[in-house]
Amino acid sequence: MQALPVMPDLDGLALFDSCVTIGRFVNDPYIEDASALLAIMDRYHIAEALVHEFHARSLYPLEHANRRLLDMLHGQSRLHPVWVLEPPLRPGAEVATALVREMLGEGVRAARLRLRAKGVLPWIWEDLLAALEARQVPCFLDFGPAGSTLGELGDLELDSVRTIALGHPNLPLVLSHVMGGLGVHPGVLYLMQRVPNLYLDISGILEYWRTAAASVGPERVLFATGMPFTDPGILVSNVQYALDLDEPAKRLICGDNLRRLLGGVR
Repeated sequence: MQALPVMPDLDGLALFDSCVTIGRFVNDPYIEDASALLAIMDRYHIAEALVHEFHARSLYPLEHANRRLLDMLHGQSRLHPVWVLEPPLRPGAEVATALVREMLGEGVRAARLRLRAKGVLPWIWEDLLAALEARQVPCFLDFGPAGSTLGELGDLELDSVRTIALGHPNLPLVLSHVMGGLGVHPGVLYLMQRVPNLYLDISGILEYWRTAAASVGPERVLFATGMPFTDPGILVSNVQYALDLDEPAKRLICGDNLRRLLGGVR
């Protein structure tokens, strides 16, 4: 009988979680503060995490929660802030460029775009996307409701993602925590084959990301848990024990891809 391959050590994979929500809200579970998050990360051997604040997705003005996040994560080198962004109401490059400049000035190198909140219409998002593309800021496409990041895609939404990706080829776009029914919209893999700047995180899906890694390459897949809305242990073990991926591929998915994208921010 052929021996099963040895699974890589979690610490060696240097897991970098690309989708974590922090902050107290009405329903359990929630992650109240940085110390609570770090305790969970230590339990599951997660080295680093991109973190956004819950109320930045649900309460206006969003900038209050984005600013609060900076205080919550201050001094925590393993936790990297993500600002939740929506397009400025006033058209033109000036306001959008100033917003991105402010974000980068605060050390925030990734954005979460609440696409469904303002309508998944590329022309509404155009000015903000152009400003983000100029600085090559990785953007996580958030289709979830206000109470969770776990969303799903319909045909028209996926078509809008195609329009955005083709219109902004130098903007890294990540479908984040997107699922529906038994998995992701079947068109996602077709779109990833056609636009090289579209990525997929593994949160909320147990198999489809493996197909994406095999089809378009592990360079286009990012590790994510979706905490606190999903159990991190499931996602950690799912990538650690994937039999169809070698260790170099797992290293890319688990953190090296995200580190490369963050390192490319201008």
